[in-house]
Amino acid sequence: MTTSTWQVTPTTADIGFVAESPTIPELFIVSSVAIQCIRLGLEPSEELPLSTGDKITIEIDKSDRIDRDLVAWLEEINWVAESKSAVIHIHSVRYERDKLWSEGIVSLPEPFEPVIEIKAVTFHELELSSIPSQVGEGSGYRAKVILDV
Repeated sequence: MTTSTWQVTPTTADIGFVAESPTIPELFIVSSVAIQCIRLGLEPSEELPLSTGDKITIEIDKSDRIDRDLVAWLEEINWVAESKSAVIHIHSVRYERDKLWSEGIVSLPEPFEPVIEIKAVTFHELELSSIPSQVGEGSGYRAKVILDV
């Protein structure tokens, strides 16, 4: 796997996405893009609105399960984006001992109205797994996340 991707996944009442990436940090980053694109009504082929903004560091306590860390971290991304009417552009994610750190930019694009209000990132049907390469170039990672809307 050489690129990070995401797509909306069918679910009965809410909305979800499946993200794939070559590394765990990139999987977190593409998942943050997915949740925000869904919130703004953008398709996977569209990019988040870009503008300049303030630097942001988002930190969470690391648990013993990376899938639970992904949910907790996405909750923080969603909260910041909702509370500031902003878009969060994450540039890096790293684990250090008992913390997960991410750095990026909080951008305030031209006034916009979210299409979908994301109430929560859920543990329902949560999956995070490694995936084998289709072309023998190593493996990657896949996350399936359901959002309560």
